Amino acid sequence: MLNVHQYVFEDITFKEDEMVGTNYYIKIGPYIKKLREKNNMTKSQLAEGICSVSYITRIENGERCPTSVILRQIANKLGVTTEYLFRAIESPTSLQVKELLDQIFIYIERSDMKKINELINRKEKELEITSIHDMQIIRTFKCISSAVFLKDHQWAMDEMKNILELTYIEGKNPNDIEFILMFSYGNLLSASNQLEEGYNYLKSIEKYLKNIQFFHTPVIVAAFYMMLIITCLDISKLKEASLNLDVAIDYCKKSNTYSYLRELYFLKAELFDRLGNEREFTIWYNKSLMLHEMIKNSDDEGFDEIVKERLEILEKLKEGVSE
Repeated sequence: MLNVHQYVFEDITFKEDEMVGTNYYIKIGPYIKKLREKNNMTKSQLAEGICSVSYITRIENGERCPTSVILRQIANKLGVTTEYLFRAIESPTSLQVKELLDQIFIYIERSDMKKINELINRKEKELEITSIHDMQIIRTFKCISSAVFLKDHQWAMDEMKNILELTYIEGKNPNDIEFILMFSYGNLLSASNQLEEGYNYLKSIEKYLKNIQFFHTPVIVAAFYMMLIITCLDISKLKEASLNLDVAIDYCKKSNTYSYLRELYFLKAELFDRLGNEREFTIWYNKSLMLHEMIKNSDDEGFDEIVKERLEILEKLKEGVSE
């Protein structure tokens, strides 16, 4: 009897079955043959520079399990990735799930939570999720994007804990999605006026950054630093905010992460405003707006909202000083 664990997230269903005694290459071989024929490629052409023709024949017949190196070379020659091959034999909708995940990360790189929320709400009813990792990604970004619009911090924090518990082992190094859940939780602590708690939490997980081996997108690092910098500014740790800004801006330039660079430029302006340096404030504020004009999408509201919110905070601070 199969041991089935089922997780339900609204209309998304995830099923995790124990392995049944079928080796993956029995399925992946015929699919490789199908792709080869679709590409009008002979066995000899596929095998060239990789392995023998007879070895390809055994693979396609499900008689031989290719090594990871050979499988990667075959996939590359067929114009796909090994992940594509595995997803193709995984379930009827697995490739559609991959397309959804790819689109989510495109919007993440644009810092467009509105599009992420709309996309997941539109697509989730159509998909059966067969991977707990896919489920975690979709559920994570639905939670974060919903939190942006609902402003229900407690609900979002509880949901983040639940999602994290699906996979994370306490005390171990997180993967990049688990890390997103962690620093988003810290950000919501700060957004709930638990500023010191939020700062301490973000600092406690900063150590994981250097140990994460793979990031779906470089903006994950930029987003973490942006949240840490905002928290530092809000509790008047200006020197630490300045150091983190330099690290984050340098990182964004090297990784071409411009959507977050414009926000970091604005936070740099805010730092100089808090330091009473009006000239540097104006320089960095204009840099931020200029970059925004260069990269913004017609429906990109995230940056404008951040600027409005931070300017309101600065205005309140100035009113407090004048009083």
